[in-house]
Amino acid sequence: MNQKLSSTINLKYLNIVLVVVALGYLAYKFNDYHQQNYGQLFIDILAKGNITLLIFAIVLVSLNYGLEAKKWQILLSPLQKVGWLNSFKSILAGITISVFTPNRTGEVIGKVVYLDLQEKMKAALLNFSGSMAQMICTSLAGLWGTIIYLKYYSFKNIDLPAIQIIYALAIICTVLAFLIYFNQQKFFTWLSQKKWAKKFHINFTNHQQFKSSLQVKVLVLSICRYLVFSSQLVLLLIFCGIHAATFQLFLLCTVFFLVMWFLPSFALTELGVRGSIAVMLFQNVSDNISGALLAVVLLWIINVALPALIGCVYVFNLTGKKQQLPCR
Repeated sequence: MNQKLSSTINLKYLNIVLVVVALGYLAYKFNDYHQQNYGQLFIDILAKGNITLLIFAIVLVSLNYGLEAKKWQILLSPLQKVGWLNSFKSILAGITISVFTPNRTGEVIGKVVYLDLQEKMKAALLNFSGSMAQMICTSLAGLWGTIIYLKYYSFKNIDLPAIQIIYALAIICTVLAFLIYFNQQKFFTWLSQKKWAKKFHINFTNHQQFKSSLQVKVLVLSICRYLVFSSQLVLLLIFCGIHAATFQLFLLCTVFFLVMWFLPSFALTELGVRGSIAVMLFQNVSDNISGALLAVVLLWIINVALPALIGCVYVFNLTGKKQQLPCR
């Protein structure tokens, strides 16, 4: 009993530390944005811009993470019944923990905290499966977006044989990506044979986790979520005065997210990374560099900072709480 109480107290202190670090990081970022006069730039654009676009981008935040929560609920369904609301809370808690970790790697901690140890291990790999689906969407959209943009906006006179080779390679990459995604069970079966997995009696080969119908649902939700946050960036770019064809902006957004997904970034350098990529890409369609920078800053604020602040509440409430519904 004393050991359990001590463990609960230690976890509570850990949660407090995580929240303090997350709030400290967010405060640092907001101060950084303030020093670079993004606040004044935002006020100027707000006075003359179409505020409806900004409101719509903010409204899409709930759809963005609502889809992610549904995806997480589906991924967990072979292990444990989790309600959509609890899944949504876990997503927000994960965002809070992830804001100060490289490439948001800490997100899985908040997602699996309600589960038992063995279920945590399995859920962490299921999170990997969900991330793989999102990575496929980001990679393939970025690949095809880059090809289409270069073909129709940059290298219009490219030789036909060259473009055919590029298309063929892109098709091969697309097919390989889907083959890997729909054959994850082989990887997890191999993983189950490892000594550490046997030591903890963890079996990753539950066939229900790799049913084609489940994987298709997760992939469809990942595609929908990709369309949502891509649309958010397009809306914010237009709001910030980047005047270009909507389809052209969307193609550049696919490249932006592709680079952001694969490029390692750390908390203290993320603004510089996002900003440099935004300038590199969107200067091709507009001279309004400050508008492009503000758009990616606003995207970070509404998609990361605000959910992370809300998630602080749930991180505080994680101690000792587990789902009351039985595992399957």
